[in-house]
Amino acid sequence: MHSITKILVAVPPTLESPALERGRQLALKLDANLHLLLCDANADPSRVLDQLLVGLLRSGVHARGEVAPVDIDHASAAVMAVCRAQRCDLIIKQHKPGGRLSHLLMTPDDWQLLRQAPTPLFLIRSGRDWEGGTVLAGMDVEHQDAAHVTLQGSVMEHASFLCGLFRTSLHVVSAYSPALLPQADPTQTIDQAVASHCQDQCQWFMQEYELPRHRLHIGEGPARTLIPQVAREFEAVLTVLGTVGREGVAGMLVGNTAEAVLDHLEGDLLVITPMAASREQSEPAGHRAA
Repeated sequence: MHSITKILVAVPPTLESPALERGRQLALKLDANLHLLLCDANADPSRVLDQLLVGLLRSGVHARGEVAPVDIDHASAAVMAVCRAQRCDLIIKQHKPGGRLSHLLMTPDDWQLLRQAPTPLFLIRSGRDWEGGTVLAGMDVEHQDAAHVTLQGSVMEHASFLCGLFRTSLHVVSAYSPALLPQADPTQTIDQAVASHCQDQCQWFMQEYELPRHRLHIGEGPARTLIPQVAREFEAVLTVLGTVGREGVAGMLVGNTAEAVLDHLEGDLLVITPMAASREQSEPAGHRAA
């Protein structure tokens, strides 16, 4: 994440928004440029865009922008198109929670970004200050296939980097399913077997990132329930998740953890997709197209 040079920020046609402020903060800390995508389907917001760009310039951020004739709640296609055209390294978008009924009637637009974003994706829920807060990384240690292992490493790398950037505390949450545990030692109780197995799976990142034991939170799943619970308990300003995404019928019926927890978090969400993780692995550190 330290090599990010260009950030796409999708915002509504207002002079202030949490996503814009988050983009400004990250641009200053990363010495990156911003590309604003102002989304408004009902009016000509070019005057608002000009004001936003002037304000960013005065705060020391180099920024350009454009207008998309779509509502911010239906902007996923425009966001991905502009991200690729502008060769951005990171997407930041304002998120507005939808009701349960709307989720049943149609797939929320931001879910398309969760599944297909070509870069790491911030969905901004609140304007809470990150400085000195808690960052929560969600780790799926039960699945050890190549895609999940790559995502786990990327989640920890991003969470740790942001903790250093904003002087926050790193916590990790991992949910387990007893049905997926290996055959337990007959001398152990099920709780002892669970603790031993999960601790073994978590050792690599605890050692690599020097994570104290009291900041590792292991509990019986599902993850979609445990993650928001731990996030609320420690008042996480940001939750970092990896998502493999699901398309078609499987996605309609099952969904994934990032989609399930999005509207149940009080803080912001950073999602890493396999495409984003593999892209970062394939590009030399310190070299990104601007």
